[in-house]
Amino acid sequence: MTPDATLIILGAGGHGRVVADIAVQAGWTVVGFVDDNIAPGTPDTLSLPVLGDRDWFYASPQNSCRVALGIGDNYTRMVLVKFLKMANIRLATVMSPFAVVSPFAQIGPGTVIMPGAVVNAGAIIGEGVIINTGAVVEHDTRVGNYAHLSSNSTLGGGADVGEFTHIALGATVLPLIHIGNRTILGAGSVATRSIPDDVIAFGIPARIRRDAFTKPRMALV
Repeated sequence: MTPDATLIILGAGGHGRVVADIAVQAGWTVVGFVDDNIAPGTPDTLSLPVLGDRDWFYASPQNSCRVALGIGDNYTRMVLVKFLKMANIRLATVMSPFAVVSPFAQIGPGTVIMPGAVVNAGAIIGEGVIINTGAVVEHDTRVGNYAHLSSNSTLGGGADVGEFTHIALGATVLPLIHIGNRTILGAGSVATRSIPDDVIAFGIPARIRRDAFTKPRMALV
């Protein structure tokens, strides 16, 4: 389906440029980027302009535009979604035309699904999730808000991934396994048992190694 509105990408870094590229392939008309840290006129933004920082939305309201999240950090995406909601700015979901997404999956607003990803029937994907290149989300899984499934990661059927959690490159979560909120499953790891909140786990099988975050960071949740 061709999108029915123009699009602004929030974040002009590497991840934001990938989101812009996917959006163009999916048929969106991308107006440009908004970024608090990259100045207008900065090169290497796919020939799309950096329009300004977040104040641009107030100075140049674009009621017909939607905004896609181009930020890789899970917590920053959450903060930006709160800003967009307070400003009554509509959040876009961007899916690559080269992803396979079941019509029987539920995809939350602000989620980005990269090329080669597969999301099967019965999956429930939260708000502001990244499903990166080649990730596989099997049937009846649940992925919490602002989680990130890195490239070539795999969630087996019925797996459950918590909010703000990062499943790193090539990691696997076996069927029916639960991964807690704000947890990191390291690259290439295999979770054969459920893993609690707020830890880092890695290895085959994955084992808990250390606390994931300091208390000040957890306070953002």
